[in-house]
Amino acid sequence: MAITLGELLLYSTSYFGLFTATLFFLMFFEKKQKLQNPLPNDIGKVTIAVPAYNEEKTIKKTLLSLLRLDYPKNKLEIIVVDDGSTDKTYLIAKQMEKDVRAARTGIAFKVITKENTGKGDSLNAALAHATGSFFGALDADSMVEPDALQKIIGYFNDARVMAVTPSLKIYQPKGMLQRIQSIEYLLGIYLRKVFAYFDAIHVTPGPFTIYRKQFFDKYGGYDAGNITEDIEIALRIQSNQYRIENAIDAVVWTIGPATMAALNTQRRRWYLGFLNNVITYRRLFSKKHHDLGLFILPGAFISVGLAVLLLLYLAIKMIQDAGDFIRNLVAINFDILPWLKLKIDLFFFNMNPLFFLAIIGLATGIVIIHLAKKYSREAGTIKTAYLMYLVVYWAIFAYWWLIAGYCKACGKQVRWGKQIR
Repeated sequence: MAITLGELLLYSTSYFGLFTATLFFLMFFEKKQKLQNPLPNDIGKVTIAVPAYNEEKTIKKTLLSLLRLDYPKNKLEIIVVDDGSTDKTYLIAKQMEKDVRAARTGIAFKVITKENTGKGDSLNAALAHATGSFFGALDADSMVEPDALQKIIGYFNDARVMAVTPSLKIYQPKGMLQRIQSIEYLLGIYLRKVFAYFDAIHVTPGPFTIYRKQFFDKYGGYDAGNITEDIEIALRIQSNQYRIENAIDAVVWTIGPATMAALNTQRRRWYLGFLNNVITYRRLFSKKHHDLGLFILPGAFISVGLAVLLLLYLAIKMIQDAGDFIRNLVAINFDILPWLKLKIDLFFFNMNPLFFLAIIGLATGIVIIHLAKKYSREAGTIKTAYLMYLVVYWAIFAYWWLIAGYCKACGKQVRWGKQIR
């Protein structure tokens, strides 16, 4: 019997997903002994920048989390960069600067202000004042666990490591949208560790990725005009043949968008920024860059392509099926119960192999979530959110990529505007 286009797409997507999931499992368990963070040979001075624009509601909590870091206080420098805020962000930060100095904690705490020019430019302003051997940033709506920096710093024992990424989680998710994001972030925790084993991390998240400052000294600061400066820095590091590591249990909390409109805006910027930066660093698609160039980056585009094609096909199919359904209802005089029974009987009689693939995919996802929760010390429950994630996320993911592709093809620009997140 001839296979339909829809079945071809479903089988291709399922098999590719199971192949990559199996490969990632094998890599994760083969390198499991490396999950323990290395103890640092030397405790270097670390500068943390906090770029902020109109963050009066959250900046105090962000700064308090930095002040509570379990790290030698004389080895810690905090630089708040007020990006021309119009609220009380600057005043709150200045008051905390006075309090820290009065307490004589030993932490170097500095607040600078400038006109609103965006996050990348704010980070460059902090770099110009930084005195640490290591440099990182923490968004003014994020919080870091006290032991995160201690767990990160040991990876710099390897001179080739230029950045170490943390595990990013959604802070106190409320509502189904944020809970779905919390599942997405847990999957990201697992994937980032696997990518580290492949030497193929290609995104260094803005919140609390720590870099060697010497990389910026040699290769320049942040690309201030880039809408996803964290992706650009990661690809720049990879293109210069350095390594990016991951501390799976160095936890950073961030506040996820609470509305679909805000989430759409965020993801449009993320995905368009990824496209722009990958095109700029297209030389990474080569055997010179090993697994990153030959498998991880091409695999990402294959996954996206399959998801987009499947979404388009199913959207067209749903429209066609809706028309057939209405015609069938008319033909049977709206006596729907016998018709439904026939459909159910036919489903179980002609059990499609895709049903079993779906069960395998469900089980695979549960195992991945369990691993991410276990090794990142996640205590929350995820049952309902995981089911919702399975039902809706892939379609929303494909939709975001469609929008990003449209923006790229039409030359539409996505800017930070007056926001730095």
